[in-house]
Amino acid sequence: MRRCGCSRIWGERINFAALDLWAALWFALPVIGAGAVHIAVIRSGALANLARFPLDSGISFGGRRLFGANKTLRGLVVMPLAGGALATLLDLIPNARTWCVSIVQAERPFLWGAALGAGYLLGELPNSFLKRRLDIAPGDAAHGNTRAIFWILDQIDSLLGVLAVALLFGSLPIAIVEWLLVITLVIHPFAAWVMKTMGLKRRVG
Repeated sequence: MRRCGCSRIWGERINFAALDLWAALWFALPVIGAGAVHIAVIRSGALANLARFPLDSGISFGGRRLFGANKTLRGLVVMPLAGGALATLLDLIPNARTWCVSIVQAERPFLWGAALGAGYLLGELPNSFLKRRLDIAPGDAAHGNTRAIFWILDQIDSLLGVLAVALLFGSLPIAIVEWLLVITLVIHPFAAWVMKTMGLKRRVG
């Protein structure tokens, strides 16, 4: 009987973990999709006029650009719009709201997706700011003792931005955050590899 009880408990834990993973994927899908749309837009050269406007407006601090030329108005437009559109489409799937982790995600999916898309891009800015201060060019890797630190930051900076925005709408279960970290550590290097293959990025890590 004891063994059966243990099996039941472990089975329940696995089921809960699977539900948390699915909820985390549902959370992440609009952002992942928006990132794919952004890559396609960059690759196609669409909205080139917006790409001419860097988010730092060319302003320098300490003799170096704030963020660099790669962070442009195009990304700030594409990511929220694509994220909002994808979240709205996902909401059309039957029982979609079962997996939502926020009332806003369930009731105002476009706002939710747009906010996460913006958070993804804005989360990269502090990392870019630090790199410019250290004379690390956009797309280049850090050198020496800071290489490992910036590799980690490169993987999770966008996630931190997304989580910061999501928390404005309410708390998140810690299990969802843990799964989002796992998903990010898989998806982000893969996306970097895709961009490198397409000639949009000089390195994967």
